[in-house]
Amino acid sequence: MDNMLHDIDKVLRKPEEAVRVLLSNTDEAGTASTMASIIQAGFLERQDPYIKNLLNLFRVNILKDLKKKAKILVPQGAFLLGVMDETNTLEEGEIFVQIWDSSSTGTVRQIITKECVVFRNPCFHPGDIRVVQAVDRPNLHHLVNVVVFSSKGYRDIPSMCSGGDLDGDDYSVYWDPMLIPPRKNYPPMDYTAAKPRLVEDVTIRDIQRFFVNYINNDNLGQIANAHLATADMSDKGAMDGRCILLAQLHSEAVDFPKSGKPAILSEDLIVRKFPDFMQKKDKESYQSKKVLGHIYRSIDKSNYKDYMSMLTEEAAYDTRLHVPGMEYYIGEARELRSDYNRDLLGLMNQSGVQTEAEIVSGYIIKWLKKGKSKTSYEQHNSTMKAVKSFKSLWRKEFEKEFLEESKNTVDMTKRANIEAKAAAWYYVTYHPEERQRDYSEQGSFLSFPWVIYDYICDIAKKNTHRAQDTSLSLPIPETVIEEEHAKHMLAKKAMENKDNDDKEPIVEIVDEDDEDTDYESDFSEDNEAIVYSGNTGMFTFNNSELRRAVQELNISNDSENSRSSPQNNGHVRPTSNNANQPVIQADASNEDLMKILLS
Repeated sequence: MDNMLHDIDKVLRKPEEAVRVLLSNTDEAGTASTMASIIQAGFLERQDPYIKNLLNLFRVNILKDLKKKAKILVPQGAFLLGVMDETNTLEEGEIFVQIWDSSSTGTVRQIITKECVVFRNPCFHPGDIRVVQAVDRPNLHHLVNVVVFSSKGYRDIPSMCSGGDLDGDDYSVYWDPMLIPPRKNYPPMDYTAAKPRLVEDVTIRDIQRFFVNYINNDNLGQIANAHLATADMSDKGAMDGRCILLAQLHSEAVDFPKSGKPAILSEDLIVRKFPDFMQKKDKESYQSKKVLGHIYRSIDKSNYKDYMSMLTEEAAYDTRLHVPGMEYYIGEARELRSDYNRDLLGLMNQSGVQTEAEIVSGYIIKWLKKGKSKTSYEQHNSTMKAVKSFKSLWRKEFEKEFLEESKNTVDMTKRANIEAKAAAWYYVTYHPEERQRDYSEQGSFLSFPWVIYDYICDIAKKNTHRAQDTSLSLPIPETVIEEEHAKHMLAKKAMENKDNDDKEPIVEIVDEDDEDTDYESDFSEDNEAIVYSGNTGMFTFNNSELRRAVQELNISNDSENSRSSPQNNGHVRPTSNNANQPVIQADASNEDLMKILLS
C-alpha cells in the first residue's frame, strides 16, 4: 500500500511514472490508457490543464477507493477473463497465464510460472481462494491476458471459486509470494443450487405470489454485511463458524430468484454493531483493529474531499498543434464547440456530476444527485454509457466529411485535411483569444478536441522537434477566419449537392442580363465558383470566384422565392419581393462581398 501511495504522488511530476501507473490501473471506460497516450505525446510536460485535471482526479479516485473499498494495486497480479484449456494439456490444479507486461509499452509478453492465488469476487467462504500452479505450455501461447483453467480433474477450479464458471466470469490471479496463504486450499463449498419449484400452468396469482415473496426475502446485502462485520469481530476471521454459515446463506440468496428457496437469516446471525470502515452512520460503530480498519484510518479525507480546488482552467496554446490550412475549419469549429459544450453541460446536469473532468474521465468523486432507485454503481454505469455514446457521436461528427464512399472508414489520403480540422478544434478550445470569446458557464470546458485525442496526439508527436516560433501563438486574423469559413460552408454545400445528385460540385451562375436563361441546367465550366482538388480533398477559391459565389447566393435566394410563386414558369429569373435582399454593386470590394455572403 505504501508503494502504491508513493507511486500516485509522482504521477503529476514524472510523465514516465504516470504512464506506468496508468497502464497498471486500466478501467472499463479506457480512460487510463487514453491518458497514457496523451502523456506520451508530451502534453503533461507542457502542463496541459486537461491532462493535469484528469491525473488529479485519477489520484483522488484511487485514494477514495483505497479508504472506502480497500482497493490496493498488486503489481504481481492480474484481473483476467477465465477460459478453458481446449488443448487438454493442463493437468488438474494447473493454470496458464500470459499477460502483457504493464511496465513496458505493452509489447512484451510475460508467462507466469509460479505458485498463484486464484479467486473470484464476491469471496465469502475460505475455500473460495484456491492456490494453484501456473505453468508454461507451448500449445497455449496464442492466449494472452486470460487465465486458462484445466479441463481435467474431479472438480474444476472455477466452480470452487464462489461457484464460478467460464461464461464470462473474471478472476483475480496473484503470484506475489507474500500473498500466498499459509494454509492452502481449504475444502471448497458446495454451490449446487436448490431445485426450483415447478408450476405447469402459471397464473397471475403465481406471479403475484412470487413477486411479493421476492420482495420480502431479498436480504442479499444484509447477509453480505453481516459476514464482513462478523469476520472483523471474530479472532478466527472468515474461519468463524458463523461466517461459514453466512457464506452458505449468501449462496442461497444469490440463487433465490431462480430456485424460489429463500435464505433465512436467523436472529443470532444478525449484526447490530459495525466496524468503522463500513461507514454505517445510522448504526452503532466501533474502531476495527484489523487490517481494513488500519487502511481506512490511514487515508485522511482531506486528501480528496477538497478535490475541486485542485482542478485548473488555465489553458496555454501548444504551438505544435498549429497546422497549415486549419483556418479553413475554425469558423465551423467555433459553432461545434459551442454545441458540444452545451450538450456536455446538459449531460452533467442530468447525471448529477459537478465538473467536466469528472464526467469525461469517469472518475466521479461526488454525485450531486442520484436516482432514488439506483445504487452508486448503477448510477456510474448508466452515466458512463451515456458519456461513451456522447463521445462516439462527436467523433463521428468530426470524421463524417472524411469517410470513404463505403462510409465505414476514414479516408487517410485526406490526412492533411484531417490534421487541419483537428488543429482547428484544438485552437478554438485552447487559444487565449478564443477562450475570451465565451464567458458562459461552459466556456472554460477543455474536452472538446480530446474526443479525437488520437489525431491530436499524432500531430503533437509529429511536430515535437519543431523549433519554437512565437509567431505561431499569435491569433489568426478574424478576416481570414471569416473568409475561410465562407469557403468551407460553400464547399460543404456543394459536396452535399454532389452526394444528392451524384454530380460534380458546382455553383450555378445566372447572367443577370439574360432573364430567359435556364439557370437550372444552362451553364458553362467557366462559371464554376468552387474548385475541388482531388489530391488534397480541399476546395480553393480566388477573388473573382468569391464574387460569383456571392452572386449565386443572391440568385439562389431569389429562385427559392420564384419556385413558390405560381406565376413563375421555372425558367425566368423573377424580381425579388424582399426589400431587404442584398444588392451587389459592380464596384463592390471583397470586404463588402464577404459581409453579404456571411449575412
